[in-house]
Amino acid sequence: MDAEPLGQVVRRLRLEADLTLEGLSEASGISARALSDIERGAARAPQHRTVLAIVRTLDLPEADRAAMVRAARDGRRRPRRELPWRLPLPRDTADFTGRGAELASITAALTGSRAARSPLVVVTGPPGYGKTSVAVRAAARLRSAIPDQLFVDLGGVTHEPPSPRAVAGRVLGALLGRESTGEDPGCVRQLLADRPHLVVLDDAAGESQIRALRPTTGPTAVLVTSRRSLAGLEEAGRVPLDRLPSADAQQVLAAIIPAEQAGETDLARLARLCDHVPLALRIAGNRVASRPGWTAAGLVERLAVREHRLDALTAGDLQIRAAIRSSVDQLGPSTQQLFRRLALIEDPTFTAGLAAALVGEPRWRAEDMLDELADLNLVQLAPGDRYALRGLLRLYAEADLAAHEPRAARAAARAAADQWRGTTSSSPGQSGVATRREGRHVPSPRPSGRLAHRHGRRHRAARG
Repeated sequence: MDAEPLGQVVRRLRLEADLTLEGLSEASGISARALSDIERGAARAPQHRTVLAIVRTLDLPEADRAAMVRAARDGRRRPRRELPWRLPLPRDTADFTGRGAELASITAALTGSRAARSPLVVVTGPPGYGKTSVAVRAAARLRSAIPDQLFVDLGGVTHEPPSPRAVAGRVLGALLGRESTGEDPGCVRQLLADRPHLVVLDDAAGESQIRALRPTTGPTAVLVTSRRSLAGLEEAGRVPLDRLPSADAQQVLAAIIPAEQAGETDLARLARLCDHVPLALRIAGNRVASRPGWTAAGLVERLAVREHRLDALTAGDLQIRAAIRSSVDQLGPSTQQLFRRLALIEDPTFTAGLAAALVGEPRWRAEDMLDELADLNLVQLAPGDRYALRGLLRLYAEADLAAHEPRAARAAARAAADQWRGTTSSSPGQSGVATRREGRHVPSPRPSGRLAHRHGRRHRAARG
């Protein structure tokens, strides 16, 4: 225990006390951000009073109390070993399951005979779908072909993503093997063009972060993950991630949960309640595995309560609700309102016209907002110019709607949607003027500057 870093000590004791980060924060008076920094190792030497507050809150026995104090003292004594200009890849997930077709597409695009010079692949998908894990696994497969690999977190869903010049500065320091004061993207692109590298750019906020590093020629390959579509990137291979197939989802759970705590039927039910989403599956698996007296069947009963499912999908600092919220927070207020009101639609798919009725906006405005939602993978595109809101994303929208809008507002939005349906329907065998208007043959009126407005909005994060 003496050699255990402070962050690991705090996390272990917090989990043994069955506390989330938020719970420990509320009880101790220390911010959740500060506690997260301690557990991740970003803050290795917190103030003595901070350590004492954690110790008092956890009500630790003397041995654990002494271990935590020693770990904090050692953190203040030891210089940080990790060189600040190093950009190593995260640890590969040992029990990684599935995604064979996606991995084959990535590796073929980056190294195959048809790969372009300086090939680029973008992995996209909704929150929690395992984009980073897929990128790290792909990098591991490519290590023999491209041994020089760099990993950069682009902070796509943070409030202030790093600027393209800041990202270039990080990579320049890694390439030079020392801290660098230079931030010229042109210099970085030239260095990357001279010898083969694999640059993994995780959680991109916008296209400009990628363009700052992508060389125009040379053997360097670039692998990007993002919740956004990054449609402005040219000559990019695109690998969208969907939910895992049922068999793979059950295999993820089986790799985490001990066999004596889960039967095959329970694993199948638990996978369905997790919507076959990788992050939710890992949370559920870890939650059962970390409590020897628990069973998968017991967690199934908890998750079966629809209103409490998102809250139950929490294991320590892993929360499916927080993962979705980080994407929703990127939206403007009007688009957030549309997102939560989409939960009022019971049909499997819907049109922009119905979405417009829910928020009392012109159709062209609803189309813009749906574009924003689709760009962040918060709604799915469906055939026939339609959209869908499914699974855990729908659960989040339902909870957000109940939390932010009174019953009267929800009833009014539902009534407006019903009225719209009535005016756009026609009797069998008749085309109906309103029905033709709902189709795509009659363009909806819109301001001439709409496209410029939309593209400008999409790139705000990158300019930050």
